[in-house]
Amino acid sequence: MVMGGVMHIDEAAEAPVNIRVPADKSQVAMIRAIAETLAVLADFSLDEVADIKLAVDEAAMTIIAGASPDAELKVALTAADQKFHAIIQSWFPVDNTLVQQGFGWHVLQTLTSLVAVHEGETRRNGRLVAIELSK
Repeated sequence: MVMGGVMHIDEAAEAPVNIRVPADKSQVAMIRAIAETLAVLADFSLDEVADIKLAVDEAAMTIIAGASPDAELKVALTAADQKFHAIIQSWFPVDNTLVQQGFGWHVLQTLTSLVAVHEGETRRNGRLVAIELSK
C-alpha cells in the first residue's frame, strides 16, 4: 500500500514488527538481530536467514548514510509463510539522493527477490525515502 509516496506494509496480511530508532549505524546490529529472529521463527533455512540478515543490514546502512542528521529510522518487518518483507525508511535532506549503485546495492539485488526505492514528495524539511525488500 502506498501512503504519501512511501510504501507501507499491509497490516491485514501479517502483523509487522515496527521499529523506530535514531538513524545511526549503532542501531543496525539490533535491527539485523530482530530480522534474524523473525526469519528463524518463520522457518527460513539457515542460508535464507543469512541472506535476510545481510540484506536488512545493507538496506539500513544505505538509508542511514543519506538520512538527515537527528533523523529517525523506521523499520517494518514481516516474516511468514516463507516470505520476508521489509521497509526501511528515513527523512533525507532535499539535496541528498539514495545511492543505488556499487557493491552494496549489488548485494541487495542478489540476495532478495525484490528491492525497490520509494520517495515521498519533497517538503521544506526534506523527503521520506524508503527501501523495500522481499525474500
